[in-house]
Amino acid sequence: MYPTLVTFHVIFAGMWLSFFVIESSLRNKIEKNDNLNKVSDYLNFSNTFGIISSVGILLSGILIVMMNNQYGFFDMSSNHWLATKQIILVIILIMTGSLVIPNSQKVRVKLESQELDKNDKELNKLFRANQIINYMVLINLIFAITHRFYG
Repeated sequence: MYPTLVTFHVIFAGMWLSFFVIESSLRNKIEKNDNLNKVSDYLNFSNTFGIISSVGILLSGILIVMMNNQYGFFDMSSNHWLATKQIILVIILIMTGSLVIPNSQKVRVKLESQELDKNDKELNKLFRANQIINYMVLINLIFAITHRFYG
């Protein structure tokens, strides 16, 4: 079961990494082409991919730590790379709950009532929050790949 969990963890990480590329592309199309028709696609994509990949990473990561006695939760004395990844994931989840979800809801309401424009404050906050989250995911991926070299 453990190798299967690790495989799923890697698949969810790959999804999150592909989110980085696709989200950036959609955001650029909206910003550069002033194409607000793509905002609905952006919201649907980020909602679906965000939920699947973040919940998948969270659950598989918790189970992996519980099944492997070499790992622990937020333990900086050993496996500091893992504790750092866990802290970053908590920050990502907090940002998602406090920035991404509320701003997505506001943007969707404005989009449906046709009050949304390219310079919308909530839309730009959403773009910025997703961009920061994407960079934190990338940092976590780098920790996952390189921890064997420094630990």
